[in-house]
Amino acid sequence: MKKTLLNVIIILLFCSQIFAQKSLIFLNTKTNETIEVSVGQTLSIKFKGYNNQLFYVKNIVTEISDSNIVLGHEADEPPVWAQKLSKKFEPNYRVVDIKDIVAFRRITAGRTLGKSFLSSTIMLGTFFGTIDLFRNTQLETWQTVFLSLGIGMATSVINAFVLPENPKNKISDNWVITVRN
Repeated sequence: MKKTLLNVIIILLFCSQIFAQKSLIFLNTKTNETIEVSVGQTLSIKFKGYNNQLFYVKNIVTEISDSNIVLGHEADEPPVWAQKLSKKFEPNYRVVDIKDIVAFRRITAGRTLGKSFLSSTIMLGTFFGTIDLFRNTQLETWQTVFLSLGIGMATSVINAFVLPENPKNKISDNWVITVRN
C-alpha cells in the first residue's frame, strides 16, 4: 500500500513537471513593476535582428525556453502564391532570442476587446449617422463616400492613439527579463 501510494505521488509530480509552463517575467528594477507573459498571451516586441537591425513583431507567444521565445505558429505563413504577390513579405512566425529584445508591451484581452468595441461603436454610429445625413440633406453620393472615408480614417487614428499596441517599455529603462518555470 505504501509503495503504491509512493509510486502515485512520484507519477503525479512527474506529470506536473511535464505540463508546467514557463513564463517570461519583465521586472523594472527602479519601480519594482512586474509584467508576466505566459504562453497564449499576445506580446508586442521590438528586437535586434541580423546586423542589429530593429524588427517589430506582435503575435501570440507559443513557446518560452530559457534563451528564446516563439511568437506565432509556423502555419501562420501565407501560401506561396501570396508570398510571390507581396514583395515585402514579413513572416508572422518568429523565434526571438531573449537577449535581443529592446522594447516590449503585453497586449491584454481587455485592450483587444476595447479596440474592437471602439471600432464597432464608431462604425455603427458612422453608418447610421451617414444614412440620416443622406436622407435629410442634399448630399451627393461622392460627398457621402468621402465623408465615410474621412470618418473611417479618423477612427483608425483614434484607435491608434487611445489603445496603442507599439512596444512602450524599453529594456534600457531598467527592465530585466527572466524566465520562470
